[in-house]
Amino acid sequence: MKLTAEDVDKAWFPPAPFGTRGYNQMQVDIFLSRVAATLEGHGTVTAADVRKVAFTLCPLGRRNGYDPAAVDAFLRYVESALAARESAAMSTPYVATAFDHSHARTPLWRKLV
Repeated sequence: MKLTAEDVDKAWFPPAPFGTRGYNQMQVDIFLSRVAATLEGHGTVTAADVRKVAFTLCPLGRRNGYDPAAVDAFLRYVESALAARESAAMSTPYVATAFDHSHARTPLWRKLV
């Protein structure tokens, strides 16, 4: 299944289990909006960026953080989708533009001069 920007926008994460610290929701949401923009062709998030991203943890006792296990599982899926997309882009053969293939002949008047 191909990952789309809509899939990223609709991603839902449960709150962190009681007694554990969750990822900062705003940081996760902002990063995923950058991923969605990349999937739409407007951003530059790479698989390496997804691998390196780190979110701060909410203070203990606060119930407003995302479950880290759920976020990490989704990010692994996003990373593999972006890596596949990047490798497909690298293996796509270069197709020259029509201008590169134009074998325009030298006009006759140029030959005479």
